[in-house]
Amino acid sequence: MLEQTAEIVKTAPEGVWVRAVEPSGCGSCGGQGCSSRRIAELFQCKPRQFLVDCDLSLSPGDRVIVGIARGTVLRSAIRAYGLALALMLGGALLGQALHPGDAAAVVGLVLGAALGGLFVRNARAPRPAVLRREPSPLLHMKKG
Repeated sequence: MLEQTAEIVKTAPEGVWVRAVEPSGCGSCGGQGCSSRRIAELFQCKPRQFLVDCDLSLSPGDRVIVGIARGTVLRSAIRAYGLALALMLGGALLGQALHPGDAAAVVGLVLGAALGGLFVRNARAPRPAVLRREPSPLLHMKKG
């Protein structure tokens, strides 16, 4: 199971919208921020939000652990890219077999790509799910 800490942005009937919580760093610089972290922040985009399945009663601002089964990402990538590529190549080969020449191969390639795009667009990939609430940091403090 691949897990990531996330913060609830909003709730919806079909699940909850979350934003990934980025780690503060590797810890080797004592939290001051190393140069590679600062360079990464220059190219940082606006945080993305994702819809995930949830059975818990949560509210915006709650921190949770979101997970997705191992292999799901690989299967989705193979379905999105592998199927489209296979249909493109198959279309090109079929076009070449039916009418020798480059034009028929290109037409078959384009038709295979369009068919692959339709399959990928209509396929539903499994969504990540909220596994549990993140433990409160106040509960883990030790007397010192």
